[in-house]
Amino acid sequence: MSGRTYMAETSNTSPHIMQIVGYKNTGKSTLIAALTRYLTFAGRKVAVIKHDGHDHFEMDHEGTDSYSFAQAGAVAVVVMSEKRTALIERQATPLEDMIKYLSAYDWILIEGYKQAPYPKLVMVREEKDLSLLETLQDVVGIVSWLTHDKSECMEEREGLVWHSVHETEEIARWLVSLECHEEKRRL
Repeated sequence: MSGRTYMAETSNTSPHIMQIVGYKNTGKSTLIAALTRYLTFAGRKVAVIKHDGHDHFEMDHEGTDSYSFAQAGAVAVVVMSEKRTALIERQATPLEDMIKYLSAYDWILIEGYKQAPYPKLVMVREEKDLSLLETLQDVVGIVSWLTHDKSECMEEREGLVWHSVHETEEIARWLVSLECHEEKRRL
């Protein structure tokens, strides 16, 4: 029995989903790595989806078997070992389909996909980054690099949680607290 099948059989709930969005170089990947560490330590199974808006990533490299299979025309290549599975498809996958595929996880952290309809934490490095809040739906909080009083920037943003980028453990605890207070998204 594969690990994937086992996870699907033991999970009867949908995962909690949180998007981490923001402009380039605001610390999205760093925050997701830290949150993943804390959530995993707290006993949660975490999946991460990262959007590459420039389509730069290449998982199979020249000289590998997976690369030669793809070069030969394979549209999908799967590499499996006792402890890992990698699926490389040369086609776009809708975010919803990937979330359904990852439905056995406790948490799905998504980097990017700003317009997707999931709860979002917005990364703010500079005060001008706050303008992003005007263009997004489903924002639940801000993770900020700003050091001045948060009330100065939050006057018209009631209902949003404000976190310091330097308090990742506190952000992770807040995420865990959401498990009790939110209804998981139905897939």
